[in-house]
Amino acid sequence: MNKKDVILCIDDEQIILNSLSKQLIRRFGTRFEYEFAESGEEALEIVEELDKMGQTVVMAISDQIMPGMYGDEFLTIFHQRYPKSIKILLTGQAALDSAMNAINKADLYRYLTKPWNEEDFLLTVDRGLQQYYLQDKASILLAEIHHRVKNNLTIISSLLELQVNEFNDQSIKLPFQQSINRVHSIAKVHELIYDSNDMDSVNINEYLQRILPSIQQTIQGDRSINLHIDVPDYRLDMNQCIPLGLMFNELLTNSVKYAFANRDEGNINISMAAIDRELRFVYEDDGQGYGTNVSFENSTNLGQTLIKLQLQQLECTYTLETVDKFRLNFQFIANELGQESNIDTLLKR
Repeated sequence: MNKKDVILCIDDEQIILNSLSKQLIRRFGTRFEYEFAESGEEALEIVEELDKMGQTVVMAISDQIMPGMYGDEFLTIFHQRYPKSIKILLTGQAALDSAMNAINKADLYRYLTKPWNEEDFLLTVDRGLQQYYLQDKASILLAEIHHRVKNNLTIISSLLELQVNEFNDQSIKLPFQQSINRVHSIAKVHELIYDSNDMDSVNINEYLQRILPSIQQTIQGDRSINLHIDVPDYRLDMNQCIPLGLMFNELLTNSVKYAFANRDEGNINISMAAIDRELRFVYEDDGQGYGTNVSFENSTNLGQTLIKLQLQQLECTYTLETVDKFRLNFQFIANELGQESNIDTLLKR
């Protein structure tokens, strides 16, 4: 039996909740389940229980002025669990500042003043629900697009792999493998987005943990190169994630190919720190470096040229050390703050 979607109503006055219940049931009947709470704190407990039962709150209708947690505060916390759900704020006062707070922090759909007109109220609810389900269909279509793009890129890399198997010369095989790895770096972004509920961003840690070890294995041969990735969970806009992945692909390839040319082992470390929206990365290997006669800035090598292009695309500032090692420090501003929040901590406040 399919579980019904839920409309959640919050008001500290029981008579208001009764009125909301009657009006909603008159319009929507048994199409939805209805939950009612007399405070924001009680509503969060209901949300947590519904989540455990696998039910989705598609709409939250909250009063603004309540004992304890105000309506805009509740909707802000609720938004972190259900960012796509429709939020409606009811207020008996001209509380424009509260409405603006909810608009900015909880993606408020509408705010209505008390007492409301039943017809206007139900029309607002109806249109909000239409928006929710259209949005859901759009997400499904967008996910399908990402899936198809990933499949097409996989076909391209498979064709390249068939081609590379026709050659015995390692100097010919390596450029093909590098191209295959570049295609994989792009395809993995679309795969992660398809597998996620978020159609706009990718977890950087998960992304790098998936692509870099596989790239390392394809190019290191019999050597023992240790790759250490110390990157926190942070969601990044896909338009920034793709150039970041391509850059790390080139950095890793250059290290394995050149830094340990006369050695059977080596170490590569990648780390990241997030300070608000500024992401600070360090990439380093303990290889032989470039020495003093080779210039990274003026190099025409394809891999290094691609690294510089990705740094430019991300609008990075960076510093570089290349004597007896390779160490690149770079930082850029994320398009949007993506640090994954702990909703359970918020629910227990």
